[in-house]
Amino acid sequence: MLRNVAIFGALIGICLARFGNENENSIGDKLVLTAHGMGLNDVNRIEIPVHNGRIPPLPCVTSNAGTHEHGATFTKNNFHYSCNNGTAEVVACIADDGSVIQLGRTFVKTGMKHYCNVQGDNVTYKQEAMCYENGMHYNIGDSFRNGSFKLTCREQGIHVEGCYMQNGVSGDILAAGENRIENGKRHECEIIAPGRVRYVVKMLGCSHDGNQYSIGQMWTHQHVRYQCKNDGSLMVLGCIDDGLYLELGRDLLMNGMAHRCYKVGTTTFYHKFACDFPSLSQCVGQMMHRKMAARRV
Repeated sequence: MLRNVAIFGALIGICLARFGNENENSIGDKLVLTAHGMGLNDVNRIEIPVHNGRIPPLPCVTSNAGTHEHGATFTKNNFHYSCNNGTAEVVACIADDGSVIQLGRTFVKTGMKHYCNVQGDNVTYKQEAMCYENGMHYNIGDSFRNGSFKLTCREQGIHVEGCYMQNGVSGDILAAGENRIENGKRHECEIIAPGRVRYVVKMLGCSHDGNQYSIGQMWTHQHVRYQCKNDGSLMVLGCIDDGLYLELGRDLLMNGMAHRCYKVGTTTFYHKFACDFPSLSQCVGQMMHRKMAARRV
């Protein structure tokens, strides 16, 4: 995050005018110095006598930073200057805590990166927030790994992007809040609080009628044949009775017995009843008629 940017020209104090008698080399000539951008009548102007045409080393007249003699150094805002014959030259940048950053250098301290950049006659100082994790500094936008987590350095701090899958393909990542099932395991990148994520791997299986079954296992309960799916849910395969297997949704008429395996809503039913009709549809119709008659009694 850009915390502070300041751009100053290398010239702050300059010579603006020269005044004297008709003979410029005579005693009484003088130079008038003002801060950059100020007029000759500025109250902070400096008048320097010129004797026999010889101009002495000039001081630096600055705006809001006073006057400094040739060879002196001074600090204004985040810049350190040296006065060189009327020219205030930036020689270093100064951080808010007083740390000195040399021209063209970058300095990192207490989670902040300080820049002192030179571009032509301009020197730019800026400071930018960084992230610090396990002894390492990271720039804004950098992503890195810490254990099972993918982290990204943002202006607000370190953000958890997701979780690296255990024993998965290199670089395979679950986004925060995402889960995925692979090889009989559920991988969860669970958000447990704002900014907090937990990675969990669970062995999958199915629970039915008080019993636990593993992935892919098949069993029969009350004539219904089940199988445990990879995601831990139950799949109904069909119905079984005395060695006779009937797929879900199929009906069968055999040896005067009608067999039905069907689902109503989420419940699977196996129904077997005697029928003397030659067709299965007649048997089903007879059964439905008997049910309706029973309801009217």
